[in-house]
Amino acid sequence: MAKLIIRTKGLPAEVIELKRGINRLGRSSANDFQIQHDTISRFHCEIEVRDDGMFVRDVDSSNGTLVNNQPVESAQLHSGNFLRLGYVSMEVTNAPEPITDALPMCSIHPDLSASMICTQCRKVFCGTCVHILKRTDGNFLRLCPECSGHCEPIKTLVHTPKKSVGSFIKKLFKKESAETQRFHKYK
Repeated sequence: MAKLIIRTKGLPAEVIELKRGINRLGRSSANDFQIQHDTISRFHCEIEVRDDGMFVRDVDSSNGTLVNNQPVESAQLHSGNFLRLGYVSMEVTNAPEPITDALPMCSIHPDLSASMICTQCRKVFCGTCVHILKRTDGNFLRLCPECSGHCEPIKTLVHTPKKSVGSFIKKLFKKESAETQRFHKYK
């Protein structure tokens, strides 16, 4: 499970265990994870945990989001990176590693795997490209950055080729043949 370990003097070394999907961090209790510090905005950033990686997106915070001391609007996180929200520093651990062959690449960021597909224009995007609006009922609306259509997660199936019965029988006979040869060798 992906984790953030707070490494800031004056704050306890708290471990934040991130859930799969989008995790919201900030000072407000409406976030998934509330961090009480004057330099953190009420709604500071979102961290998306997926099979192919972990991604952070700043949500117009006052003091910014930094990865390894570099300001970012959005970025991929890897284990060992340091994420800083305002003056609060956190170490990233157990971040999922990207699987480049499993998912299509984002239409806007060709170096990132796509996780969302537009139901209208059928283009694919990484989680940071999709526009997210919070509705009054508390649910989130994900909109395509190209056509403003509804976006939904890409459903991927990992295809593992199944061996045919013929190849199984051949393997079985090869094994039996080798065992028979050993038996005759010692007879």
